Amino acid sequence: MKFKAIKLYEENGKRISRMIEQTIDDLAPGDVVIQSQYAAVNYKDARAVTGVGKVLSNLPAVPGVEVAGLVVESSNDQFKVGDVVTVQGGREFGMRRDGAYSEYVRVPGSWVAHVPEDTDPFESVAMGLAAYTSALAVDELLLRGVKPEHGPILVTGATGGSSSFAIDMLAGLGYRVVASTGKKDTEAAYLKSIGAAEVIGRDEIAGGDKSLEEQRWAGAIDAVGGKPLDDVLRSTKQRGVVCAFGNAAGETFSTSIYPFILRAVSLVGINGNHPVPTRGGVWQRMQKGGDLRPKHIHQIAYTIAFDDLKSHCDKLISSGVRGRAVVQF
Repeated sequence: MKFKAIKLYEENGKRISRMIEQTIDDLAPGDVVIQSQYAAVNYKDARAVTGVGKVLSNLPAVPGVEVAGLVVESSNDQFKVGDVVTVQGGREFGMRRDGAYSEYVRVPGSWVAHVPEDTDPFESVAMGLAAYTSALAVDELLLRGVKPEHGPILVTGATGGSSSFAIDMLAGLGYRVVASTGKKDTEAAYLKSIGAAEVIGRDEIAGGDKSLEEQRWAGAIDAVGGKPLDDVLRSTKQRGVVCAFGNAAGETFSTSIYPFILRAVSLVGINGNHPVPTRGGVWQRMQKGGDLRPKHIHQIAYTIAFDDLKSHCDKLISSGVRGRAVVQF
């Protein structure tokens, strides 16, 4: 049986992806075979498909770090044919070996998790790494004592998938959320519809270039890095908490020491790249009835055809999309 997959190759010093046909025997080894139904499109996936950076370390290989679908073959006693399952996160799937952008995937059972019976497989992947990472950041704000009455929470890169889910969750917990975006003129209505109380441009975060600017934010979730992260730190309130996990605006940044030594601002790194079986309480709180369950999943996430994945990744890299795309096979 042949099926479609996107495979990344290295040719003449460049990384090039192609839609190909292959068989189960062409896939990396594993004891569970899944017929793919949905696969998410993260920023790192778009980088892999477009050949930007080195997300995948062993080529040729299939990109994509999140998939949900039906078990069609299993020699693992934890999974039987017909089970609805998902594979998300970790350092192997879609990064060091074949990933999600294939009509069938084969993986070790230790990477696989059952999709809860009351959860649609689309929702499981639509939330996926994006919402889970944001949930970790929101939980960090809670653990560090940042309360709604302390002031507004800033979310940068606001139209992206992770940031959209962060806005949704924070608003649901009663925080006043200020969304920062480079698309203020076109996306303000969308951002307010998912919970933002105010939308500002990315050049409005700090208001100036002094080492310390006006104290504005009780906390922040930064999904872009680079200069915006510096602006956030310089305008965060006394004992505010800034959670950072993105690099779309740059992998490095320069800032002043003063937010840390004069205002006791905390900068907290967030790593959400955990396989579903290891996610624990925060992932459970994102399921139906949990306090971190997003209310606007179907507004933030949407489906695209597998054949449209490459063109969508081009747009994502150039910041031409909003929310979170999910491939529907």
